[in-house]
Amino acid sequence: MSMSLSRQKSCTPCVRSKRKCGQEIPSCRRCIVRGIDCEYVGRSLNRLQRSARRNQVEEDAIVEPSAELYAEGTPGNWQLQQTCSAQPMTLLSPTTDDAFFNFPSHPFNLNLPNIPDEELLRSGVIDDIVAQQNLGGIVPLPSDAILQPRVEFAAKRLATIPRTFAEQGHTTFIHRVLFQDKASPALQDALSACALYCMKSEQNQTLVLRNVEHKTRKLIDCTNPLHASTTDLLAATQALLLYQIIRLFDGDIRLRAQAEVDQSVLLVWVGYIRERNSAAMPSLLGLTDLQLVPKNSNANWHQWLVKESIRRTAITAIMLDGTYSFLKVGHDTVPDYRLSFSAQTALWNTQSEVGWRRAYAEKEHLEIIVTRWDEVIAKAKPDDMEELGVLVMAMLWGIEATEDWLGQRYACRYGLEGQVTV
Repeated sequence: MSMSLSRQKSCTPCVRSKRKCGQEIPSCRRCIVRGIDCEYVGRSLNRLQRSARRNQVEEDAIVEPSAELYAEGTPGNWQLQQTCSAQPMTLLSPTTDDAFFNFPSHPFNLNLPNIPDEELLRSGVIDDIVAQQNLGGIVPLPSDAILQPRVEFAAKRLATIPRTFAEQGHTTFIHRVLFQDKASPALQDALSACALYCMKSEQNQTLVLRNVEHKTRKLIDCTNPLHASTTDLLAATQALLLYQIIRLFDGDIRLRAQAEVDQSVLLVWVGYIRERNSAAMPSLLGLTDLQLVPKNSNANWHQWLVKESIRRTAITAIMLDGTYSFLKVGHDTVPDYRLSFSAQTALWNTQSEVGWRRAYAEKEHLEIIVTRWDEVIAKAKPDDMEELGVLVMAMLWGIEATEDWLGQRYACRYGLEGQVTV
């Protein structure tokens, strides 16, 4: 899919701010990540596309977990925060309960080869990406050495997600119940591609990588973000995010180069699903009281799953983009981005409506706006958080502070033990 048109001028916002415009269609990457309207002078395409989005009839009735999530937060590049001396306000120990995955007969238990997590992203791959940095004329930031361990940790954890999806059908941004109920062809293709990729060997790697590339091209060519329903576009975005993780961190140069080209497609799709998420403003008011939740309906849970999946997919995509950008060019090119998600593992990891209702009534929801991380995380208890929260914490606080917070037991679970402590 071509994301730009030849002989096309920069968009109006980029011209006004005197910034280089990528000239992508329908919106340039800079406008997408800043959440502003992208308008090309003399072209009617953008107006038609915005009109199409406004008039689109959605298949899904989606509600908003909390109106507070759209309150203005303090601007800041949360992914690679330059304040490296920040310490946690209190000693907490977030963890996640993996017990619900332990079903020997479950269809997602595929008996894949037992490869240690640290081997899913070889150190040589990171070295290859870093070697692409063009340092001519660029003065490295004093904090680069401090940020590097955080970024490498994030890259290694992100690289494990395709395997997690193949084994469990559930990740930090894909919920197993939603995946099974919707039976999205895009995610079914991604599941098979991830499972095959986990069995990659020297003998079959050409076939495996060709399969990943074929499914990626098919997904991009067959997805129209303007006309797809919210759940279909969400599934397509999640599938593309899985393919991007595989291709950016596999180590194959050709695969990585194509993934770099397709990264703008991923960000465009993320922009669309976030736009739809923000437009659906009804709130889940009263869900803190179980009596206010209809006992004969599971609509609220499924609506929450869609909304939370969108938020988690967006935050993971932005983290991937920032992590890869830092490894390749030496700094994060993604500007300020207001992101939020529910860090409560009891809400995200529950596999039943009953469990979700109970958690909503009894647990802290931990509705986190990333730019206000310390304020919300102070309410957390030792068993409140899962992998996505730990990733965000490591990027914000650093490896050492995160490891101290988790304690030895959970630091080992999240792959923090033995990391360079910065």
